[in-house]
Amino acid sequence: MQINTYSKISSIDQSVNKKTDKNTKETNIQSANTSLEEKTLEKLNSLGAKGLTQLYFIEFQQQTLNTTFGNTSAQSDINELLKSKNLTSTLLSKIDFTALGYNGKNPLDMNKDELAELLSEKGFFGVENTANRIADFIIKGAGDDVEKLKKGFEGMKRGFEQAEKMWGKTLPQISQDTMSSTLEKVSNRINELGAKTLDVQA
Repeated sequence: MQINTYSKISSIDQSVNKKTDKNTKETNIQSANTSLEEKTLEKLNSLGAKGLTQLYFIEFQQQTLNTTFGNTSAQSDINELLKSKNLTSTLLSKIDFTALGYNGKNPLDMNKDELAELLSEKGFFGVENTANRIADFIIKGAGDDVEKLKKGFEGMKRGFEQAEKMWGKTLPQISQDTMSSTLEKVSNRINELGAKTLDVQA
């Protein structure tokens, strides 16, 4: 019996494939501009149970990409808002902070002291808290499954790359530090399970 996974993937793909307007940099921060090719879907569908396993991994990879992209973009944009003379940002208005787990005061309604606190060492978008949030999503989501963890690692790297593309230049230092810390945490977990992060291609 052939299992039709196309409709499931199609709905997943539609929810994550939002277009970015390059002129205004308006984007849905919660999803990066990615899509699965139809040929890939058909191939997975033809593989039956093996295809479902691959689908499961690809879905996790996409979720990881979105989590990484959303957190990194929010952190970078809040950092930029803090440095600007006027406290306005069209990019921040597109972020679904609740989806990132943040339920505090909207950064667009904050003064500079409040923004600095949000990015501080103990702040929600500080380096370690942001790195832990992304790494924990991957590590807990993968459990002891090395292959799933590797897919999460790939998704995380792609999420950072997408955030940098949207930013249009090198991400600010706070996001660079977050990236390094997150990569280290997930790499350590892959190594603990006896695999090598060098085997992971993103």
